Amino acid sequence: MKESINKGILKFEKINQAILKLEDFLLGYIIVFMAILLVLNVFFRSVLNNSLSFAEELGGFLMVVVTFWGISTAARFSKHINMNAIVDNVPKKIRKAMLVIISGFTSLVMFYMTSVFVRYAMDNMKVGRISTALELPMWILQSIVAVGVFLTAVQYLICFIRNLTTPDVYLGSEVKAGEGLALIYEAEFKEFVSEEMKAERKEEEADAP
Repeated sequence: MKESINKGILKFEKINQAILKLEDFLLGYIIVFMAILLVLNVFFRSVLNNSLSFAEELGGFLMVVVTFWGISTAARFSKHINMNAIVDNVPKKIRKAMLVIISGFTSLVMFYMTSVFVRYAMDNMKVGRISTALELPMWILQSIVAVGVFLTAVQYLICFIRNLTTPDVYLGSEVKAGEGLALIYEAEFKEFVSEEMKAERKEEEADAP
């Protein structure tokens, strides 16, 4: 039983890492393409006096894709804006309990939002709504958004499971909690000590004959 569970976990980890590579690849190339599209549009508008009619709409679509697929990567590495003043300064058991609640609740919200976007995409598919310039079916863009939100929900679910099943405290599915403000205080103390030593050396050099 344990062996089958471990094999399942390993397979899931491989899938999760494959998703990360796919996200990095797509997001990287989409951002490069957006930059090229922007430069081309400026050239056509400023030099040829004939801007690309589809550039703004396509750029907006790509921005939506980058945003909603990027939140999955941000959740994986705990790069979202966090209020850690309390979490970083409570005992480990309380911190772990708080992160279990936060990650579990956020995962549920993201799964619910996935269902909302899926229903919205299906409604747009039924009415045949298309974009203005490119005349692309809007349900395609909304489906991409739904996939991004779903992947975010999965990352928070992984974080929830890891906080429940391991002794470590996970801020994200790939990031363990550090020592919080203790690391900052330690760095400031070392800097203070080093500055104090420099001042003492200067005094000794000044007093030396």
